Amino acid sequence: MFTQQKLLFQFTKAIVLVILLCFTFSYQAQGEEEVVDMAKIRAQFVMYIEELFDDLESAFENSEFAEMADLLGNNAILVTPQGRRIRGRGNLIRFWRNQKEEIGITDVKFYLEYHYVTEVADPIELDPIEDTINAIGHAIIDYHLNTINGGGTLTNRTGTLTLSAGHPWRCVWGR
Repeated sequence: MFTQQKLLFQFTKAIVLVILLCFTFSYQAQGEEEVVDMAKIRAQFVMYIEELFDDLESAFENSEFAEMADLLGNNAILVTPQGRRIRGRGNLIRFWRNQKEEIGITDVKFYLEYHYVTEVADPIELDPIEDTINAIGHAIIDYHLNTINGGGTLTNRTGTLTLSAGHPWRCVWGR
């Protein structure tokens, strides 16, 4: 009888130990944050910028200057070929309209010069939670303005553009 009690006691201790281990691992798993794959986020940022270039060039071609300003967002800083800094939706609309309608620019091309993506130490919580920002990207972009007449370039002006964007948990970049 004594050996049966001893075995029951050891079995009970083993069960309690297993239950404690389960709770410990469960608690640790709850405290672990999702691992952020920065290489993947950087690649997504570059793809986002390249898609943005296509949309901007198309909007310019179709004289959709308000669309260009919306695509660039409120954080964009545009430096004109003359060195003037432009910021804000209304100023961006005026700049692009002036380039096409008054100066006669017929073509614009954007080129990514430099980009940097960093993980946010404390995610910026937004509502809904899927929009919580976990990375911030910055890009320096060159743009070339050309007037093409009969196959030759008459004007070639270059400016820069600085963009910032946030990467939410749902893996979509946005301004």
